[in-house]
Amino acid sequence: MSMNEGIAVVTKVVSTGVRRAPEPATVLTREDLDAGPVSLDEIEPGLWLGNASAAADVGTLERHTIRSILSVDSVPLPVHITDHPNLRVRHIQAADVPREDLIRHFEDSNRFIADSLAEGRHVLVHCYFGVSRSATIMIAYIMQKYRLGYEAAFQRVKAKRRFVMPNPGFVNQLKLYGRMAYRIDRTNERYKLFRLRLAGDNVRKAKRLPTECMDVVKPDPGVTQESPEPYVYRCRKCRRVVASRSNLLLHKPKSATVAQSPAKSGSRPHGADGENLGEKVRRCSISSEHSNRSSEKDTPMCNKIFFIEPLAWMTDIYRNTQGRLYCPKCTVKLGSFNWVMATKCPCGAEIFPAFYLVPSKTEYSTVVQNVQVTV
Repeated sequence: MSMNEGIAVVTKVVSTGVRRAPEPATVLTREDLDAGPVSLDEIEPGLWLGNASAAADVGTLERHTIRSILSVDSVPLPVHITDHPNLRVRHIQAADVPREDLIRHFEDSNRFIADSLAEGRHVLVHCYFGVSRSATIMIAYIMQKYRLGYEAAFQRVKAKRRFVMPNPGFVNQLKLYGRMAYRIDRTNERYKLFRLRLAGDNVRKAKRLPTECMDVVKPDPGVTQESPEPYVYRCRKCRRVVASRSNLLLHKPKSATVAQSPAKSGSRPHGADGENLGEKVRRCSISSEHSNRSSEKDTPMCNKIFFIEPLAWMTDIYRNTQGRLYCPKCTVKLGSFNWVMATKCPCGAEIFPAFYLVPSKTEYSTVVQNVQVTV
């Protein structure tokens, strides 16, 4: 078979016995495995970590009384496993690349493992080789269960399966998970930037914002809300609310040398060639979550340019990779955006992707007085 790495195409057999050619909507499954010999290790009583060969071998599963399988792979397991009456199989589609978003699955995967073990079902967590993707899921579970940091949880798993090695992007997602107290905190600034960088990578490929990334676009703060935020930024010309303080993505000044205006770097953003996202988040010097801001009063944040989250009133961001931001009421230019290239702040920090308001075009208001109902 000429498919890559054991990925088989499922074909239909009609009543005449003639095999049809694959159709465009053909489902891919992993029938021919080349993950090497069966390999699995027991991390905790009843909880196993292994490769795809172990997950596809019924004899191995029966020998270890495994009844639940968490599969973290690009394609599902063969049908003789997924359709087995005595097995509960959950598939997380994921590639072993640093930019893969595994952190969004941590809560569901932790619940699947915990529920299965509580029911007395032994669990196998696997990916292709049982080294990176499945190890990441296992470490996240150990972190959450025992309230451990990444390094302690990693060493705990490595003591049972010596060659586990999450890729650098997964390592930084696990560290971020620990900083968020083992839950997905969508208000955490590091997490928001992480999601934005993933969205930027997707926009670069698709030339527009994909549906699965729409969550990074936040509601329009200028539209009537039941509990509007008291601290907002308005268009200086028409006083239309264009951002709330919680929409700011703060950063520390990179240097004392200040330019006069923001400039596009013209370079590919950090992390575009597979470098880990977490390290690039730190290089961008984005501040930690809002709860930590009070402890950073001795290190003032840059106020040369207001970098913010993408907002619903920015209609051009859905179909363009870069452009200008205009007030939705009076249409005066307020700033610019760029999904695919880093934008340099006058302080020297580079932010990717970037959505910014020019301070001279906006004003800070401490009281919401006339929040518009429509744009």
